[in-house]
Amino acid sequence: MRLSPSPGARLIGAGALAAILGLAAPTAAQTALAQLTYVENGVERAAGTAGWGDAAEGGTFQIGDGLRTGPQGIARLELPWMALSLSPGADISFPDDYVLSIVLEKGRVVLEASEHPAMKLETSEAEIRGTGRAVVRREEGRTLVTCLEGRFRVVGRGRGVSLSPAQGTVVVAGSAPTAAEDTLAPPAEDALWPGSDPVYAEPGETLELRWEAEAPKFQIEVLPVGSDTVLLQRDVGPPPARLVFPWSGAFRWRVASRDERGLEGVPSQAGLICVDIVE
Repeated sequence: MRLSPSPGARLIGAGALAAILGLAAPTAAQTALAQLTYVENGVERAAGTAGWGDAAEGGTFQIGDGLRTGPQGIARLELPWMALSLSPGADISFPDDYVLSIVLEKGRVVLEASEHPAMKLETSEAEIRGTGRAVVRREEGRTLVTCLEGRFRVVGRGRGVSLSPAQGTVVVAGSAPTAAEDTLAPPAEDALWPGSDPVYAEPGETLELRWEAEAPKFQIEVLPVGSDTVLLQRDVGPPPARLVFPWSGAFRWRVASRDERGLEGVPSQAGLICVDIVE
């Protein structure tokens, strides 16, 4: 069950929020809220009550829709004032309620909102609001939140905690958020391989990524050079990690440490990988 708005909270729908942000208010026939700008490796969309079907890159996402990623799936939703990236195994929806919000049922998402506050994200344990960039995970009856940039506030059981960059909190079902705490430091840049000097590979080749850090768990991301779109995300154990690069192009990879609970730290500096077809 999702948390209800606090007493006295103003109810904001899509039209009112659009007016506040200086956006065009949606009409009854135009209720598109977001666009799917990246879809990879098994992503499904539920269009209202029509049931689940394959999600298409470039398609629109409307209030009342749901989106979920498979075990290898990645998706990115872009709204006029924010973006939302889904890692493998995530399940979200935009309920058709009085309060415009995102509901995270399970999995990992990254909220990005540089100019305006991100749309409220709800889980069964917490509400998350803020500006900047944050990682939110929901797993095993708890919500884990890390502020990567900016400032975010996490509320659960009527109590809230504010997070600054490199701070996180854990909200267990039936409990208030833990006090803001520093997350684990990322591996050092000089401990990454590939590092700042690009490593060259062929499409389909498996690369063994290496780093040094004292942590029980890690998460890895691969992004194109010059873009913030995550092409691949994996939760992994201690190094090394082996990844297959099916694309051609210039890429960067980064790794973040996770503690015993799974709370994620900020990512490392990027290592560089160039994948090209050898004639």
